[in-house]
Amino acid sequence: MTLLPPVASRPYPWPFTGTWSMTDTALLCLGVQQDPVRECAAAGMVARLAEFLTRWRSLGGFVLLSRRGYQPAAGLPAPVAWRNGRRAVDRILPAGDPGWQIDPALAADGDEPIVDHSGDNAFIGTDLGFLLERRGIRNLIIAGLRAEGVVHATMREANDRGLECLLLEDGTASDSPEAKATILRITRFGNGLFGVTAPIAAVEAALHAPDAKAIPR
Repeated sequence: MTLLPPVASRPYPWPFTGTWSMTDTALLCLGVQQDPVRECAAAGMVARLAEFLTRWRSLGGFVLLSRRGYQPAAGLPAPVAWRNGRRAVDRILPAGDPGWQIDPALAADGDEPIVDHSGDNAFIGTDLGFLLERRGIRNLIIAGLRAEGVVHATMREANDRGLECLLLEDGTASDSPEAKATILRITRFGNGLFGVTAPIAAVEAALHAPDAKAIPR
């Protein structure tokens, strides 16, 4: 196992323990589906994230993806269905709808898990917590759409579960630049209330740092 140096993130170097590794860290890509990508004009974000995914996978990194949607046979709770029907964008789509599919540039590789969830919080009603616990994951690098929806709701839950979270500043997006900026500020508020933020380049710098240390298992 190789111990990696901290990432130059805000408001503190991540993780708080000072080191991390590819075995105790996962990359969680949330809601990177075709409709949100189109609505958020996030093609540039997808391209950056796809390049990072390729490098992450080449180092043996663990990747999980999520899809927000609902089973047509089950539907949605009445209040959620009512609000969903009034939305022009950010609608919860039925499973199988073309817009519900993961963007092809970010598709799962091999047996990488895809977590399906009907609400914004990808932990509720899913096996996401179990998948992370089974792998001994302590640190999460988070990306996806929308910053103020699926990403923030899931990151808050991850933080409450004791996971050390880093949100990729250029790996998340929203159709409202103000909403994204607000979420980045909230994440960093109070010396990292919900975690830290950093650009993809800062994570890659730590991955390839000359002071990474190999230690015996």
